[in-house]
Amino acid sequence: MKSIFLVDADDTILDFHGVSAIALKTAFEKSGIAWREEFLPVFKKINGGFWEALERKELTRNELMERRFPYYLSYLGLKKIDGAAFNEKFIAYLSTHPVYLQGAESFLKTLNDMGRVFIVTNGTEYIQKSRFSISKLYSYAEDVFISDSIGYDKPAKGYTDYVIEHINGFDREKAVWIGDSLSADIKAANDAGIASIWFDRSEKTLEKEIKPDYIAKNFEEVLEILRKI
Repeated sequence: MKSIFLVDADDTILDFHGVSAIALKTAFEKSGIAWREEFLPVFKKINGGFWEALERKELTRNELMERRFPYYLSYLGLKKIDGAAFNEKFIAYLSTHPVYLQGAESFLKTLNDMGRVFIVTNGTEYIQKSRFSISKLYSYAEDVFISDSIGYDKPAKGYTDYVIEHINGFDREKAVWIGDSLSADIKAANDAGIASIWFDRSEKTLEKEIKPDYIAKNFEEVLEILRKI
């Protein structure tokens, strides 16, 4: 039986943070506000906090979309900018400018030679579908599982159960979950009893309660690990 690779999309395969920075700058420019470098780290912190709250089920996806930019813009003292309109500008760029991380397409081709590839991603359905279609990510995977379509976000058991139930011949012993997020990808794998590789390009701090089976800093290290296990 072939190996099954559950691969995260954003910041594992696609450069989400890099493109989101450009999308943010574009939204400010279209809102008539001159870009300042300090805007980005503030956004990363606030946006990350909202997504972590979503993973903990402390708010819904709609609440995240509605509250994120009003809160962010208010924090910056830019209360006159309409948060909903700003969000539309941000999403418009983000959903139409996907970019692969360097070496990601070659990595996916190799994974397909080694087994069956499935994309497991949190995100809004229409945004992810647009990005995946433009980037032709669908051509590298047997199937794609988007949290918004399923009704559960990683690391919820409902999300993982859905994925497992919709992969014919799924075998936990043959599965490996690969992703950059400890709280979403690695926790989901841990909870489901699936081997995991934490794709840690930026050498983040390892959380005590969430333990990946393996850690890789780049695609070649991921492949080296997979060849050994």
